Amino acid sequence: MRFLRTILLVFAVASTANAQSSPWIKETFKSAKLNEERTIFIATPANYSTSKVSYPVLVLLDAEDQPQFNAAVANVAFLASRVAIPDMIIVGIPNGKDRTHDMTPAATGPTAKTFTTAGGASAFADFIIDEVLPKVRAKYRTLPSTVLAGHSFGGLFALAVAAARPNAFSGIVAMSPSLWWNDSIPARDYATAIAKSSSTTRLFATSGGLEPPIAVTTKRFVARLDSIKPATLAFGSQYYPENTHGLTPEPSLIDGLRFVYEPVSLAHSPMEQLGPTSDSATIVKAITETEAMYVRGAKSLGLPDRFPESQMNQWGYGVLQFFKMPKLAVWIFRKNVASYPDSPNVYDSLGDGLLAAGDSTAARTQFRMARDVAVRVGQPVSAETQKKLDALEHAAVQAGKAKP
Repeated sequence: MRFLRTILLVFAVASTANAQSSPWIKETFKSAKLNEERTIFIATPANYSTSKVSYPVLVLLDAEDQPQFNAAVANVAFLASRVAIPDMIIVGIPNGKDRTHDMTPAATGPTAKTFTTAGGASAFADFIIDEVLPKVRAKYRTLPSTVLAGHSFGGLFALAVAAARPNAFSGIVAMSPSLWWNDSIPARDYATAIAKSSSTTRLFATSGGLEPPIAVTTKRFVARLDSIKPATLAFGSQYYPENTHGLTPEPSLIDGLRFVYEPVSLAHSPMEQLGPTSDSATIVKAITETEAMYVRGAKSLGLPDRFPESQMNQWGYGVLQFFKMPKLAVWIFRKNVASYPDSPNVYDSLGDGLLAAGDSTAARTQFRMARDVAVRVGQPVSAETQKKLDALEHAAVQAGKAKP
């Protein structure tokens, strides 16, 4: 592991050690599209209540599978803490009275004889797109960037949506999709339809080595889409040779989300090339290039192009405590102040940098700003900020008394 990744991991863990993931919320309402009462689960990021920012949305099917849903919530939080993906609002869709009906397209031939209630995928897509998402967006702070993830019949459904409604989601994660449906015709037809679309969807498909019928048809889908995909489609796939059908959801969701948000991932940024002997000019250049890379990726995904506050903050403390460059740390912290003027934390961090640089007067001003901004935006004043401010003001008073 590279040096900077190690030190940033230290700060990432330290900054999230006391954060508790918000429990998911259960909401029930009458669906006009499905003509029945339906339930959804909503899990918000741990910092949702203390922030004012908006978040991308992950729609996850089969949410009544609690181990799978809880794993998804935990894995999204983990990936976001490592800046591999953004923080996300997760919308879980539990199954209704007939999962097969909801998630499958019309059945033909032998499939129709086995699955007699199939064919509700179009109405289920309307339910998610036209009812669930508007309700979530009306109540929570969301961004347009929305990912749909489904496993098995859910994966088949996700690809059906990608083929029929290509602009509905910015990302699709099809986990072990049941592309054997209707004598494997969807493996060909969905790939063809998706390839003809002009949308900029990022799509990821997976299969496991211990689920032969799904592995064969998914590989067929992957091969066809790879051969005809347009430049506007970002497509990736992963094969898990040791995984059964029941084990593919967890690695599939992790890898799928990392693929969808790869344009804003910092895992391969110039900052990762730094080492313990890097000088200030090299660090500045790496930060500048990483910011530019992030902005390009954010725009391509429909995300805000402001660089993440938490990541810039971690870089500032990394430069301050590991590289021992307080003036450079102050420069980094000032960038965060310019980008996030309504965040008390950025002023507190700048105060730490100025204090380390030996400018206690300017540091005291920044700690005051942190306090005042917290009051202005309705946040509790950090006890640590107040403690540092009290110490500096007491020292200033004592210094004044000592003057002749």
